[in-house]
Amino acid sequence: MRRDASIEVGKFLDAAAEPLQLTLLSDWGELDRKITSMRIQKPGLALSGFVKHVFPDRIQVLGLTEIDYLLSCSPEQARAGLEAFCSKPLCCLAISRGLDPPDFLMDVARRHGVPVLRSPLMSSVFISRLTRKLEDLLSPRATIHGVLIDVLGVGLLLIGRSGVGKSEAALDLILKGHRLVADDIVEVSVRPPDTVWGAALEMHQHHMEIRGLGILNITHLFGVAAVRDNKKIEVVVELSEAQEEDYDRLGTEPQVWPILGVDVPLARIPLRPGRNIASLIEVVARNQVLKFRGHDSAREFQEKINARIAASARGANIRGPGPDVPVPTPRASSGAVPSPEVE
Repeated sequence: MRRDASIEVGKFLDAAAEPLQLTLLSDWGELDRKITSMRIQKPGLALSGFVKHVFPDRIQVLGLTEIDYLLSCSPEQARAGLEAFCSKPLCCLAISRGLDPPDFLMDVARRHGVPVLRSPLMSSVFISRLTRKLEDLLSPRATIHGVLIDVLGVGLLLIGRSGVGKSEAALDLILKGHRLVADDIVEVSVRPPDTVWGAALEMHQHHMEIRGLGILNITHLFGVAAVRDNKKIEVVVELSEAQEEDYDRLGTEPQVWPILGVDVPLARIPLRPGRNIASLIEVVARNQVLKFRGHDSAREFQEKINARIAASARGANIRGPGPDVPVPTPRASSGAVPSPEVE
C-alpha cells in the first residue's frame, strides 16, 4: 500500500521541531498547508517582486541576506515585494540564525495566512538538516510483507508466501550475530537518488513472530546489538518452492525486483528439505559484498570458460586438419637420387 508524499506544516513542525530546533512565530493558524517538495528555496529576487520562479510547495528559507535586504529597503518597497511573494500562496516561511523578522514581514504573512517558523541554526546547517528531514518525511512510502535483516552490513529483504519460513530463517541469522530491522511488515521508502530504505512500523519495532512461540522481543532476548531501526535494502531474497527449471543455475542472468519504481537485485532460493536456508542467505550477503568490490563470481567463471573455448578454437586452427585427413606423398623428380636401402 503506497502513501502520498506530502505533509501538513503542523505535522512537519511536530516531527522536526526537536532536530531542527524549530519554533512557531505565527499565531494565525493555517498549519494545514501542505509541503509536497523535498527541496527548499531561498527567495532571493522574489523579495523584490520577481516571483516567476517561486515554488509555493517548498519551504522558503530566509537567512541573514534576505532579512538584511528587507531592512535596507524602504517600507513601501519591502511590503510590495513581500505582498507579491506571499500571495503565491506559500506553504510556510522558515527564518534561520534565530533572526527577528521585521514587523512588516509578519504583517504581510498574517494577511496571507503564511506560517512563520524560526531556528537558531546557521543557514547552511539548517538547510542541510532540513533537506534530510524532508527527504525522510516526503519519500514515497509503501508497506511490504516480508522480513528485513542486516547481514554483514547488507540489507536483505526476505519475501515469499506466508508460512514459507522467512521469520525462522531470520531468527537463525540473528543467532549467527546479524541484526533484525523489521518482521512481517516492512515500511519502505525511496530516498534520492534511487535508494530504497526499509524500517519496521512503530508498533512492530524490534519484535518478531515465530509460529509456535508467539511474539518475541528481540532486544530483550539478544540485546540492542541484535536490532537496528532502518536499513538500506540492497538485495531482495525470494524464498519459494520453485522447480528446477525456474531459476538460473549459473547466476549470470541478473534479476531485479521493483520497489516503488527502483529495481533492486533479486536472489531466488528454492526451498528443499535439508537445506540450510540461513547459511544460504548469509552467502547471498557475502556474494553481494564481493560485487560491491567489483568481483562477480558467476561472470568471472563464465569469462574463464569463454576464454578456454576461444583458446581451444585458436589451437585447432593452428594445428591444421585432423589425423583422419590423408596427406599426399610427395613425388620424386626425375633427377632425384634414390635413398639407400637399409639392410
